[in-house]
Amino acid sequence: MSKENSETLAVYEKFAQAYLDGSAIRDRKNPEHARKKREQLAEKIRDAFGNLPSGAKLLEIGSADGDNAKILESLGYNVIASDIAPAFITACEKRGLKTIKFNVLTDVFPTELSGIFCWRVFAHFTREDITLALTRVYDALLPGGRFVFNVFDRATHDRDSEMKDFPGDYEMGAKRYFAYYRKEEIMNMIMKTNFKLIKEWHEHGGHNDWHCFVLEK
Repeated sequence: MSKENSETLAVYEKFAQAYLDGSAIRDRKNPEHARKKREQLAEKIRDAFGNLPSGAKLLEIGSADGDNAKILESLGYNVIASDIAPAFITACEKRGLKTIKFNVLTDVFPTELSGIFCWRVFAHFTREDITLALTRVYDALLPGGRFVFNVFDRATHDRDSEMKDFPGDYEMGAKRYFAYYRKEEIMNMIMKTNFKLIKEWHEHGGHNDWHCFVLEK
């Protein structure tokens, strides 16, 4: 695990509640936008994991407030929410989710996983972190299992990475590490694994654009 990732995890462990509060404020400001955003993500998740049967065991890496884990659960999957910050874990537990403290770069994965969902987490990963994470995720999945993740688009930035804190709703009170990737760079990383690329797309998401991927073991 990189120094940059370790520093960012420490920020989330300390300021997770500020993140939760900011997310709630943002959604209250524009509830219709928040609703549409959840519906659009639910449709993408349904499409990404559409090959899996109802009741399949899925892990979400970096669940934060549990919104995405609840979407996965609503689609009929057996979901394990995970995060590293106690405030995030508590938030998920309050929503009735099965939750574990988990670091994708260091911890032992739950067994019998048919799918892994990792949304807006690799934004904090160095190139070496992502390479390690892809290998560990591949090894953790059952044959035919799917992995869904995204990364920041380099095209909208003037550097490959930086330490920063977002102003406004996403502000946490401390700088975190953010990395930006060109699509071809991530595609090359994927090609070095045994994953099969099922689907990729590009989307706009507030402060940043994203490259999104669906892989299959």
